[in-house]
Amino acid sequence: MADRIETLSRRRLLAGAGAAAGLLLPASVSLAAFREVTPRQPAGPFYAPFKPLSIDNDLAFLPGRTVRGDGQLINLVGRVLDQTERPIVGARVEIWQANAYGRYNHPRHANSDLKLDPNFQGFGHDRTDEAGAYRFRTIKPGPYPDSPNWLRPPHIHFAVFTPKADPWTTQMYFPGEELNKTDLLLNGVGDAVDRARLIATIEPPAEDTGSVTAAFDIVLGQTRARRT
Repeated sequence: MADRIETLSRRRLLAGAGAAAGLLLPASVSLAAFREVTPRQPAGPFYAPFKPLSIDNDLAFLPGRTVRGDGQLINLVGRVLDQTERPIVGARVEIWQANAYGRYNHPRHANSDLKLDPNFQGFGHDRTDEAGAYRFRTIKPGPYPDSPNWLRPPHIHFAVFTPKADPWTTQMYFPGEELNKTDLLLNGVGDAVDRARLIATIEPPAEDTGSVTAAFDIVLGQTRARRT
């Protein structure tokens, strides 16, 4: 699964956003309702290496534990839509990310000097409802070095699975991060308008919990039928 997602994501990194450029709209659909797709981004090397049998949409608290993961609590919400703004119902939405210290809970990151948080799994999934909505509770990830000269900004990986279509992988970034200006993957996407579709909208902290809400809609374009 991980290799398939990574291969598909990298192959379509440049072509994904333009794949729907020639999409024909039904005559009844207004151009005002037409939305550009969320640019594809690669899954990276840290896709979950385990079967997510008991992992749900709450990454901040592990099952059976009362201590949450370290860092800023994030309520992550959004919808999965097609380009005519129709909700995509029943899509499986997966996220995976580094913890607050920039460390992934993944064997490929085991040689990192960054701290591993035992209370943070780093992977979760949800399924969209009738409005196409998904929801997660998680922690804001920290930056981490991808190479000696490249420090990745805080970001969250997404994969959206729909029936008979290849997974749509992308990454969500946080507004106002200085590292956004130099990130190779973010700045390798189109122009400023395209890049803006990868930036979440952040609402102020809730007074009772201190958490913030990050809103991130995912708009899917044409996807190739999955081979069976």
